[in-house]
Amino acid sequence: MARILIVDDDTDLVEGQKAFLGKKGYIVETALTMGEGLEKAKATLPDMIIADLMMEHYDSGFVFCKKVRDLPGLGKIPIIMQTAAPRKIGFTFEVSAIPGREWMKVNEVLTKPVPLEYLLGKIEQCLSSSKHNA
Repeated sequence: MARILIVDDDTDLVEGQKAFLGKKGYIVETALTMGEGLEKAKATLPDMIIADLMMEHYDSGFVFCKKVRDLPGLGKIPIIMQTAAPRKIGFTFEVSAIPGREWMKVNEVLTKPVPLEYLLGKIEQCLSSSKHNA
């Protein structure tokens, strides 16, 4: 089964998603900071990453994703970003709908709280798509 790295500073969210995805057969690694996430990404070479947008700084998730894309062997793995920013500030992030959003370095942006079954569907969709593009 696929290995997923969850990088988010919300420990309750991380533990909930880890337990849910683990029951679905995924191998789940977690990190609570951008630095810890980068180290785990290098060490475990996950098949997918789920990252928060706002961790140590308001843009930590974007910086993290850019750095992951620059790591050997991780440049093309699917990344789902999850964020509460649309609820908090009203700004939405549409990756595929707006040309020029490649700078975001993510495949999907989901608004927290993300229903677990919906997250699972997005994970399966991204992993399936990445296998077809490999």
